[in-house]
Amino acid sequence: MNSLTSRQRKIVYALAILVLLVPIIYLGAPLSTDVQPGRKTAVTGGYLAKMRHEYELGESTLGDIDPSSAAANLVLLGLRGIAASALHQNAIGYQERKDWGKLKSTVETILRLQPHYVEVWKFQGWNLAFNVSREWDRVDDRFYWVKEGLKFLQKGSQRNQTATILFHNVGDFVGRKIGNSDEKKFFRRYFVADPDEEQFDGRADPGINEEGVDNYLVARDWFLRANERDDVYPVKGITREVFRKSPGQAMFDYANAISDEGKFDLTQKAWEDASDYWNDVFGNEIFYGLDDITYKYNSSPEEIEEMARQNGVTLDVQKETLNRRTKMINYSFWQRLSACEQDPNTVAARKAIFAGKKAYGNGDISDRIDENGELQISTAQAFFEDGIARMQKMFVLHPDTNNHDNKILDAMVAIVYWQEIHKSNGKKLDPADPLTEFATNFVKSHRRYQGESAKRFRQENRFTDF
Repeated sequence: MNSLTSRQRKIVYALAILVLLVPIIYLGAPLSTDVQPGRKTAVTGGYLAKMRHEYELGESTLGDIDPSSAAANLVLLGLRGIAASALHQNAIGYQERKDWGKLKSTVETILRLQPHYVEVWKFQGWNLAFNVSREWDRVDDRFYWVKEGLKFLQKGSQRNQTATILFHNVGDFVGRKIGNSDEKKFFRRYFVADPDEEQFDGRADPGINEEGVDNYLVARDWFLRANERDDVYPVKGITREVFRKSPGQAMFDYANAISDEGKFDLTQKAWEDASDYWNDVFGNEIFYGLDDITYKYNSSPEEIEEMARQNGVTLDVQKETLNRRTKMINYSFWQRLSACEQDPNTVAARKAIFAGKKAYGNGDISDRIDENGELQISTAQAFFEDGIARMQKMFVLHPDTNNHDNKILDAMVAIVYWQEIHKSNGKKLDPADPLTEFATNFVKSHRRYQGESAKRFRQENRFTDF
């Protein structure tokens, strides 16, 4: 090479560059798709690009592309992991110092560096919705950060269309954080009528609730989307039956929530819809048990026999597999609970107790003397006595409810109201009254619920708003 002139060396270098361009183009040419009506879509490009397309590893197949993320990764070359770790430490520091503005911007920067690292989306979405929101005193401020966590997870699902678990997590957050938190009374209302009236004019924030419907219905839709993706990109790390039942569970939660809120014109259909989905959709899915024995929850005796034959096992083995998996998710319990909730006696019990709480909140708790000089109990007491008596009947007609936390708590809270009404009138419970006997024995049998029932009574009367 040293014997070559300068011009000759330049020619050699140029030729070498041209030769090396051939494998580079072959391996690294960008992907191109040719879509023409009536013809099969043609995918062309470099070998690596085709492999990314085939195995769905490219940016365009994983989800929405963020140009700023691509630019940041290009500038940092191989140092983006180090940069992301440093930013994680900064984010923790901002959170400890309650510097929420810098925390939010730092988290967004982390995601530009790691847009397809699912655990970042899961952790930070949970962190904003559950941890950061608790740092605020005002309920509407807490709701703002819950929304930020939800929007964060939604963005993660858009960027990672193949990450089925993110779609499920959005549904879980919408249902659990909005519907089960201590602030659920406010959060559920804010979800359909945002407290920021200047920006949303009394409507829902479209960023989390575009249709302005109940949070459990939005959760159901996200769970359905998660199940659709599970068919193509199976979820990992969670029992499949537990994952797939989530839409039905959200529908049961919705029916129960509106029943608690006294929306009795909607409850009957809500319980029917939940029951139909549970039986007809989820109940007819095929699952795999131990040793790949297939089964479905809503099986007739004839279907069980046929599935045993197809699986090559005895009828007893097939039944044992089905029974074991049925107990795992309480499948039969939810069937029976739905039947209980549609029982006219249960509906009447809910109505009476709701009316009793409303009368209590309005101060209608004092006994009075009528025009004939006879003592008449308060409206609130009359409603609660009717409701408690009907719940006593419910526990007999539907034995499963004797082990259902919500049903036990509902009865315990109603008894607390009833006892408080007696105290306010300076009366003692009549030991000879059958209702007193039931209430006394019920409380003794469920002592572990006393603290929670007293807490719920205080919560309901601290924020009375019927």
